[in-house]
Amino acid sequence: MENKKISGAAFAQSALGKFFLGGLPSMGGILTMLVSLGVLPYMDLHPSRIAIFNDPHTWEVFAVGTVMLSFGIANILPPHMKALGKLNMFVLLFSFLAVVIGILLKKLSL
Repeated sequence: MENKKISGAAFAQSALGKFFLGGLPSMGGILTMLVSLGVLPYMDLHPSRIAIFNDPHTWEVFAVGTVMLSFGIANILPPHMKALGKLNMFVLLFSFLAVVIGILLKKLSL
């Protein structure tokens, strides 16, 4: 018995696709933003590891959380909400640019 192949667009419209492409990134983004704001405690499990952002309480980590949240919202949002979708895309674009600028600043040590 063969399994039927499902297209990417059909998977994105299914409940499972909305959970994996929308729910999980949104939840991860909210948790990342709460850690960067200091609402949730952060415990480093690998203190000897070198990361791009060693301190979780920075604007760069908040921007990463915003990227994740807006990506999740973009996958959950219904197509008829065009104005909210455009606003979400601008938030996604600006937060992604903030992450890229933050990475460049950390690499250049400015």
